[in-house]
Amino acid sequence: METRYTVRQAADMTGVKAYVLRYWEDELDLNIHRNELGHRYYTGYDIQVFMNIKELKKRGLQLRAIRDLIPQIARTAPGSAESKIRLLEGEVQETEIEEEIGAEEVYPEEEEAVNPKILEFQAILERLITQEIQSKNEDEERCRSLDLAIRRQQMARREAAAASNEKKTRRK
Repeated sequence: METRYTVRQAADMTGVKAYVLRYWEDELDLNIHRNELGHRYYTGYDIQVFMNIKELKKRGLQLRAIRDLIPQIARTAPGSAESKIRLLEGEVQETEIEEEIGAEEVYPEEEEAVNPKILEFQAILERLITQEIQSKNEDEERCRSLDLAIRRQQMARREAAAASNEKKTRRK
């Protein structure tokens, strides 16, 4: 019998809050098992799927895109820590897939149709992420320069007020 993990244990193992795991389960239509009392329990496979999802989210993918990738993640050895990275980088070789799931289940024409789309999607996504990061950096730099200008203005006002107070105290 495989090891079962509670929601809290799964959250600790993945580094993701329990409510996020439940949210991902609902949004991505994941098949999470339940015990006799109806409580969720996670297997090692489920933990690895969550780790894959976490990595994809970290790379900027939205849940809608991840939902489309879940079947391919399952086919590319979700137990492997490298599967998520190879999937994103388009480096999954047909022979690796055959080794993982058996040659009789591989459909080469389907794989050829899916991989270029994923690669194109990844290229577009990376370009958008790069543009967004550049835009954020420009916005941050603009905010920094405005902040610096405001601080200089405030400092000048304080110095002027201090000088004015010195003059008043000298007159008295």
